[in-house]
Amino acid sequence: MRKRGWQDPTKGPDWIDVEMMMRSLSALHSGHAGFTVLPVGIGSSGGLSVACSMMFDLLPGSSLPEIVSTASNWPCADHATFAGHVFAGLHGLDYEIAKAYKNEKLWK
Repeated sequence: MRKRGWQDPTKGPDWIDVEMMMRSLSALHSGHAGFTVLPVGIGSSGGLSVACSMMFDLLPGSSLPEIVSTASNWPCADHATFAGHVFAGLHGLDYEIAKAYKNEKLWK
């Protein structure tokens, strides 16, 4: 059963899925995940730029970066809905976070 909202139901991710992905990334990586939306171009013809970011809670002297982020533009050929596009951006953010950790094992 799909949730009610301002968007028609789809077979892909919706805004509840986006929220859960942000909460999951935040808990897994000990930080704060989110996204920012900005208009692109002049007038109403440029679409949107979506930046997904993770801000880490770091101890002094940590070798990790304070922020890891990705950016993409919407509309795009890969995602039919804006929620699906944001969800995919958060998934890509998780990949970029793994690169920041250098894909190290959590326990040795």
